[in-house]
Parts: sequence; C-alpha cells; structure tokens
Amino acid sequence: MFFQALEDLSLQYDSSVRNSENTVVQFTYGDDGLNPDKMEQNGRPVHFERLHLHVSETAPCHDEETLAGPILMEMVDAKLAEDRFQALMPTGKVFLQNVRDFFSSLAQEQAALIEATGSDERIGVRTWNSSRVTETQLELLLSIALEKCTLAYVEPGEAVGAIGAQSISEPGTQMTLKTFHFSGISSMNVTLGVPRLKEIINAAKLISTPIITAKLERDDNKVAARLVKAKIEKTTLGEVSKYIKEVYSPLNFYISIELDLYAIDQLKLEVDAQSVRYAILHGSRGVTRSPVLRCLNESHVLVKKGSKSKLRVYVPEGTGKDGNVKMGTAESSTYFAMQLLKTALPRVIVQGIATVNRAVINEVDKDGISSYHLLIEGYGLQDVMGSPGIDGLQSSTNHVLEVESVLGVEAARTQISAEIQNIMNVYGIGIDSRHLLLLSDVMTFKGEVLGITRFGVSKMKESVLMLASFEKTTDHLFDAAVHGRTDAIVGVSECIIMGLEVPVGTGLPCLSWKCTT
Repeated sequence: MFFQALEDLSLQYDSSVRNSENTVVQFTYGDDGLNPDKMEQNGRPVHFERLHLHVSETAPCHDEETLAGPILMEMVDAKLAEDRFQALMPTGKVFLQNVRDFFSSLAQEQAALIEATGSDERIGVRTWNSSRVTETQLELLLSIALEKCTLAYVEPGEAVGAIGAQSISEPGTQMTLKTFHFSGISSMNVTLGVPRLKEIINAAKLISTPIITAKLERDDNKVAARLVKAKIEKTTLGEVSKYIKEVYSPLNFYISIELDLYAIDQLKLEVDAQSVRYAILHGSRGVTRSPVLRCLNESHVLVKKGSKSKLRVYVPEGTGKDGNVKMGTAESSTYFAMQLLKTALPRVIVQGIATVNRAVINEVDKDGISSYHLLIEGYGLQDVMGSPGIDGLQSSTNHVLEVESVLGVEAARTQISAEIQNIMNVYGIGIDSRHLLLLSDVMTFKGEVLGITRFGVSKMKESVLMLASFEKTTDHLFDAAVHGRTDAIVGVSECIIMGLEVPVGTGLPCLSWKCTT
C-alpha cells in the first residue's frame, strides 16, 4: 500500500523530490536533504563526541597548548564563516549550529574545571581527553566533520519514495494487530498498533478513539482543572436530576423534574432550573433535537416559582406518536407523547460540548511538581480550543482530518508524522523523521489530506496503468477506454508493465551524444 503511493518519488538534480509526473512533493528532502542511511547520532551526520575522541587519540599534539574557551569559540566562528562551510547553506544551517553547540559545551566544561581547581596549570592533565582542543585538532576535527556532512547528502536519482515506504512498513510488521494502551492514571483507552496505523494512512473520517489533549492556562491547580473540565464535558439532564417522572392529575398532566443541586455543586457545574429550561427549549449548537422537543414553546416548560431545582414540562396539544404536532387530541396520543417526552428529556445536554463524550484530568509529576492537563474523548477541537481556561495554542487532537479542517493542511502534515512516530515509540521502534515527513507530504501535497486508498491514490496519480495495478483493474481499464484517456508511461509501475527503463536511480539521467562522422 505504501509502495504504490511512494514508488515513483525520487530526488532530482535541483534537490527537490518529485513524482513521475514532475510534480513537486518536497522542495528539500526531509527539510535538510540528508540521507538517513548516513546518520551517526540522533539523525545527524556527525557524532561530535566520538569524532573528538578519535582526533584526540590519533593526533594528540603534545607540543601544542590547549585553546582556552573564549579563544576556541573565536576560532570556531572564524572557520565556520569560511566559504567551504557557508556553501552548505541554507540546508546546512542545523549542521553549523551543531558544530558551534559542541565547541560551546567544551568551552563551558573547561570553565567549570578552572573554577573547580582554581588554577589553569592543572587543566592540562584533567582535560587531556575530555575538553582539550588544540589548533591542529580543531582544523582536523572541522575538516572531517565537513567531509562527513558533505557525503551525507542524498544523491540525485535516489529512490527516496521506495526506501521510505519500506522503512515505515517493515517495522509495522513488528506491531501487534490490535492493542489498547492505558494513558497514565486517567485510564483512557487509546488504539495503537496496526489498526491505528491504518486509520492514519487511510485518512479515516471516523476513528475508534478520538482524543483531544488540552493544556490548561493554569496547569498547577486541580480545582481550576475541574472547573474547566465541567465546562467542556458533555452533561445531560438525566445525569444531574434526582428524578424525571410523569404526573397525572384530574386537571392536568406533565413531566416533573427535580435537579440534584448537591451533585451539581460537587461537579462544579453551572446548571440551574433556568439554564435547563433554556436547554430544553433551544438545545445545543450542532445537535439534532428530538421531534417532540421541537414542539415545545415557552408556555410548555415552566420553572417552579422560587425554586432553583424544579421544573414542569407540559405535553403540547396535538402531539402524536411520532412526536409531531397533529390536530385534535386523544388519550392514546397524549400517553404516547408523555412517553416520548420522558425518553427525550434525560438526553438533553445541559452543559458542555455535545461532541465530547467525557474528559479526564491527567496529572503529570515532574521533579516533584504536579501539573495537570485534560484528555478529552471525542471530537470538537475548535470548541475545545475556544473554551475558557484552555490554552488553545498547546492543544491538539489525534484525528488528522479534524486538524486539517480547524488548523489547515500544514498542521495536518505535521500531525501525521507525529502520530505515526508516537505509535512506533510505544513499541520501541525507531523510524527516521525524514521518511515520515515524506509520507506526510505525499498525503498532503495536493492541498488536502488524501488517504493511501484507491480513492486517495486516484487523486494523487493520473496514470491509468498505475491505478489498474493498484486495485479495481478492470474498472480503471474500462473507464479509460470509454473516455479515451492516454498514459505517458513515466511512472515505475507503468514502465515495468511495458518493459521500459524506470526513470528512478540510474534511469534518471539522460545521455545525449552527437555523431561527428
């Protein structure tokens, strides 16, 4: 599945990643153009600590003095300003910063040792193999680091798509087919493993466990967290009522409701008889109301005078079995209307976001300091971000399509790679971020999130033979024949089918010649 969508992606001579139709998918591979196969430490091309140890042992330079911290940093800055290093810009910006950070750490180590010993003479012995750098060693170390970085760039023609597809799908076979993970003390189930991976790459509209992680503006106060939780979590009338019962009298009949004020206070809810009356009459935004509730008007829902907890809901005249208003009344229709009301009222949302099933407060203890954030089960990222007490800039959801609709396609691109990385981390599987970014860009380079399914791939590709080799072979061929479509035969699958040279790797360059005879 991965391979079909990424098979024709290759690095071009302008350092961009393009597909067989010459459409740009990435302007720079992995945002830095480096080959994941050539990385030494944490996704970077040079392991500076190991290189420093190697240079110190192979070129000890006994007759040279150790460069002091300030002098060392001046020489490093001067060498990094040379053309050989500046030629790496702009993609080499991170590399140059890593170089400077490493030597800065050596300078700080020297300063700490000087302060601890109180004399410069003892530094030579203490730092011979740790922070000692001479002028010759500095030049040698920088030259080797530059060579390693230069060789680490991906070469034109590299089949980065096929390599990326294999690098993601092979570790995926090590995951279990179905599993759930308990997130801390909140006991909130999260789908992981192959099912979750399929949800992401298929760009599923409905996922099994949608969870919004919301950071609080005051994350050090549990009471404040409970107040914010109460405003977000969906609360129904049935959950905060002592009773909802039918009352029949010789003069009238109605549904009697009494709120549980103690429970409301304990849950930190802002609910009273008046707010419940408004919820019954008008409902919540985006929620389809029951037909019998739509028949109610101001005269049908009354709050008991002087009470904050008691309401009466009268049956509208002419309400039939289906809940719609009908002309005339009868005992049977009145009875059925009462049952419809009694069934519909407990489901009325009196506070919170309708698409949120529940919210839990998750406590994180770091260095003895407790902080709190909300884990919200359900949809509604935009409503959650706009809720009082929520830091919208630090809130996110694991539902990629909702991220796209609320924050845009660029945010969805970032979320795709982050979610796949989270899945792999649970199983201790490491995947280079460049492969994940390539997959994210393939799913979003058209300006929308496209799943790697036959529907999504058909929007990414135009080749008839490629689509026919993926799924629904006869349907694609028949449709192409009916509409007279053509195929340029430039992709991997098409060229293999037709026995032509594949325009990836060594098949990328074209050789021109001129006969002089």
